[in-house]
Amino acid sequence: MADKNKHVDLFVIGGGINGAAIARDAIGRGLSVMLAEKNDYASATSSASSKLIHGGLRYLEHFEFSLVREALGERETMLKIAPHLTMPMRFLVPITKDQRRPAWMVWIGLKIYDLLSGHKQMASSGRLSSAEVDQLSRLRKQDLTSVLHYADCWVDDARLVLETLLDARARGADIANQRNVEKIEPAENGYYVHYSQDGHTHIVLARFVVNTGGPWANDVADSTNDTLPRRSLQLVRGSHIVLNMPKPADTTAFTLQNNDGRVIFTIPWQGSKYLVIGTTDQSHTGDPAKAVCTPQERDYLLDCYNRYFAHPGRAATAHDVIWSWAGVRSLVGSDKKSLSKVTRQSKIFAKPCGTGGFVMVYGGKLTTHRRLAEKIMKKLEQMGAKSTPSWTATAPLHGGRYDRETLSQMAENGPDFLPKPIRQRWAFTYGDQIETLFEAVRKNKSQAKLIAPGILKAELHHAVKSEDAKCAQDFLIRRTKLDLTLTPKDKAKVNAWFSKLKRI
Repeated sequence: MADKNKHVDLFVIGGGINGAAIARDAIGRGLSVMLAEKNDYASATSSASSKLIHGGLRYLEHFEFSLVREALGERETMLKIAPHLTMPMRFLVPITKDQRRPAWMVWIGLKIYDLLSGHKQMASSGRLSSAEVDQLSRLRKQDLTSVLHYADCWVDDARLVLETLLDARARGADIANQRNVEKIEPAENGYYVHYSQDGHTHIVLARFVVNTGGPWANDVADSTNDTLPRRSLQLVRGSHIVLNMPKPADTTAFTLQNNDGRVIFTIPWQGSKYLVIGTTDQSHTGDPAKAVCTPQERDYLLDCYNRYFAHPGRAATAHDVIWSWAGVRSLVGSDKKSLSKVTRQSKIFAKPCGTGGFVMVYGGKLTTHRRLAEKIMKKLEQMGAKSTPSWTATAPLHGGRYDRETLSQMAENGPDFLPKPIRQRWAFTYGDQIETLFEAVRKNKSQAKLIAPGILKAELHHAVKSEDAKCAQDFLIRRTKLDLTLTPKDKAKVNAWFSKLKRI
């Protein structure tokens, strides 16, 4: 058994977006930080979002103006500090005669959205002309009264988590996946955290512990015999389905009003090769790690899609769904009947322990993760932590030093022996780290060996050495989204590469 001499200022439990943001913020303010993720980074809720950085237009009708304003401010911030991962996207809002929200109501909502955003980097909302509507070849025109538009942002959610963690590591934080917290014991001033890693058990004394376990937050709290300020949770499952992009391909996203009043997005994905449709709001029971899109949720999403769009030749069916995902959000318990009305505002509860303390984090949104971290830092300061002023709003994330135009030019001017599609994909996956990959293949041409279609040896080495990928799934699903594009035979090649690496 390890001794109890190792200590840190802050131990963060959970390698999703909230834990990543807290670790990054804290290390940059001078605290020593460790983070433990029992599986892979972003392996649960944080990689199962709608992949949007947005204000949350629908929250306006619940009068959550402060949440929308905060989220829209963060949308601007993410465009500045993570331009390689965050991309402006136009959303169209078709209005039909039978909808609960008529055009005038949506129009007012969009203008409030514009006002709260401040019009800094994003286009203003508006209405399409009749000629522009006619160009929307797949949108059903029957009963269509108007098509409005507004702007929000798409983001690679899993890589946003990863880049935030890598930024924290570059500043000195001890970050690891496959590190499992097993027990937490109160100490005189803080907590002893017992964790396992690489087959060994370790103990660290942490003055502060922040629990960002998401759906497992209360399970983490159960691992200590201290009485912690836990709250009952509502576990809410959000599911998405993926279709091959119908022809003609469309680069525009749509915000659809469903018959039950919920909002459904259709979002072009991966260079408009695919179309994402989501999300749902369903109560979830059982293990959040085993959440899947149910047949009922799939059909619900398809029904909404088919009501608005003419899929080529016929209605889209379950046979057209090539992939799906589901994530479970943990919301503080509410007696409201509609899950979509339960606030997405984060909830923070803390308990002092001597000169340290334990903080429980519930809920939150992908968009506002950075602001949540700032709130956690204020809470730690109130319990005695010493830190410097906030800093994360202006410092680029790992990989985020260059804007999208510069990255495109870097890809264009990259090694000409690399296929252009690979160079372009690297630019908007790795951002400024494309320089590291280019250097690797220039120095050693064997690094340009093709392991599977579109996947070079250099990229796999980078994923393992610099991004903690432990298996093919880590790389194909979360470090990249190449799992969708490969045949089973090609996926087996990547699996074999990782298996060989483990034997070396």
